[in-house]
Amino acid sequence: MASSTTVAAVLPVFLVGGLGVQLEQDLGMTPEVLGATVASYWGISALLSTTGGQVAQRLGFRKGMLLSATLGMTSLLGIAILTPHWSWLFLWMGIAGASTALAHPVSNSLIIHEVASKNRAFAFGLKQVAIPAATLAAGIAVPTLAITLGWRWAFGVAAVFAALFLPVLLRVVPRIQAVTARRPRLGSMRTKLPRPLRLFLLTTAIAAGLGSAQATALGAFTVVSASSAGFDISTAGLLLGIGSTAGCLVRPLAGFAADRGIGGSMATVASMLAVGFAGLLAMAWGNKAVFAVGCALAFGFGWGWNGLVHFVVSRRSHPFTARATGIAQCGTYIGGTVGPFAFGLVFSNYGSITAWVAAAAVAGIGAIAALLAYRFERLLPDNAGSN
Repeated sequence: MASSTTVAAVLPVFLVGGLGVQLEQDLGMTPEVLGATVASYWGISALLSTTGGQVAQRLGFRKGMLLSATLGMTSLLGIAILTPHWSWLFLWMGIAGASTALAHPVSNSLIIHEVASKNRAFAFGLKQVAIPAATLAAGIAVPTLAITLGWRWAFGVAAVFAALFLPVLLRVVPRIQAVTARRPRLGSMRTKLPRPLRLFLLTTAIAAGLGSAQATALGAFTVVSASSAGFDISTAGLLLGIGSTAGCLVRPLAGFAADRGIGGSMATVASMLAVGFAGLLAMAWGNKAVFAVGCALAFGFGWGWNGLVHFVVSRRSHPFTARATGIAQCGTYIGGTVGPFAFGLVFSNYGSITAWVAAAAVAGIGAIAALLAYRFERLLPDNAGSN
């Protein structure tokens, strides 16, 4: 349920990236506009992230997830039937951004409440599969729907699936409210977070922001870049799907390993960003085969750290999980705002090679920031056994 709610929230932005070529042709978009559109989604998510954590804590699991999934469905439906011009995409991306700002805090709280501590890292990794699953769907939508029926059908079909998910969510998600379940330990929303925790969350947010900047550019521009590198549109879409599949595998496997004492810290996040750095350099190489391998590495490892970040934040910040998630995710959203927009500008003015090299540099700096966050992480208590 947590993963499906996240899919409904993030699918609009990754469909826009995956179908960017068709949107450019039909709506008169440019790479700069595509980057700005994606950036608006992450910008709204950043603005509402902290508020989303507070709202998630007040609404509880069921109401929060239902609201998030409904907003995601509304965005998909709006793009499908009410987008006569590319400027309308900013409205629908704003609604999807609000959906995402709520989705992560409420779904993380659900995992903390419902999943045993010995399986939580795997659960967070499985939940974060939602991100590459959304890009996988976007990649598959290019040859199956966008080229054959049109890009609007891709968004329409996604909206139908989101609508079918809502009654399942109502049936499965427990009625327990996050605030009432935790009231003795969570206290008032005015409770000040401990200073060591604030420092850890700040550095983690910076690392996540840098990692997200290169990762969201990857999701938004892989198809467009692959097309300019000589791949046909269908193959470029499938390439996005292959990279997304790598992400779907790495995230839960990293969590599975963390549950067994292998990795599971911000140091692991730094290592994964370093591999992503190498993958992005490979995408800048120019050779088709190297581009494909680099894409898999960049998606799998350079964007496979999200679940671990959520796990580490929840483990170190419990019982402030929802609020801490909102703070850490704020960095992710800011990076997602700046990354695609900046990448689009570099891509348009200097070409794909320079753009991917710049993205690799950002990933490298993100790895260094993650190591700094690890230093603060070691000063915090381990709440992995909390229920």
